[in-house]
Amino acid sequence: LDLCLQQLTVKPSGDSVSFTHSPFFAEQLTAFKVWLDYGSQVRRPPEQLPIVLQVLLSQVHRVRALDLLGKFLDLGPWAVNLALSVGIFPYVLKLLQSSARELRPLLVFIWAKILAVDSVSLDE
Repeated sequence: LDLCLQQLTVKPSGDSVSFTHSPFFAEQLTAFKVWLDYGSQVRRPPEQLPIVLQVLLSQVHRVRALDLLGKFLDLGPWAVNLALSVGIFPYVLKLLQSSARELRPLLVFIWAKILAVDSVSLDE
């Protein structure tokens, strides 16, 4: 509750209140990027992956989240399977229906990675 109240700022005149967005999601995306840069060789699941999926719902951070998610999926089938296990499919499916042109290249790349891994599992 204290963190939420800290996001509200009352003007000195006392007649209006402004809201400051929480840095939580931006910080989680930064932590995910650090994991991609330095921790991905260990192949231990990043703690931020479920949060990155939640960030896809936010228009403010969506492009950055999709970019990082694409880099994560590019690590190989283990990363795609991990993302699928935490529920990426409904998020990507919903975003594919979006009319936002700037999302299309990222979404096509992510969708192709998912399909590539899915076709591998079908062949086995």
